[in-house]
Amino acid sequence: MATAEFTSYLKARCADRGLSLHKLAVRADLNQIYFYQSVNKNKDNPPPWVLRRIAPLLEVPYVELLMRAGYLTPAELADYKPRSSRG
Repeated sequence: MATAEFTSYLKARCADRGLSLHKLAVRADLNQIYFYQSVNKNKDNPPPWVLRRIAPLLEVPYVELLMRAGYLTPAELADYKPRSSRG
């Protein structure tokens, strides 16, 4: 379910970067209407693929957006074990 907290967080990050939601969508190569509705009108937060596109533009880690949007919990992150590199 979309949360007012996530929407507020996203708008605050945009303001910090001097971006409107429209400019963010354009720079992330997203459909502006889809993005605006996913942030302001839909019941769900924007999907992870959208968060991946906007994270660099907001200068926040993708993982932070996933957590704030409710796709990833701190416990799930703690359980993550990266694959060791093969040498």
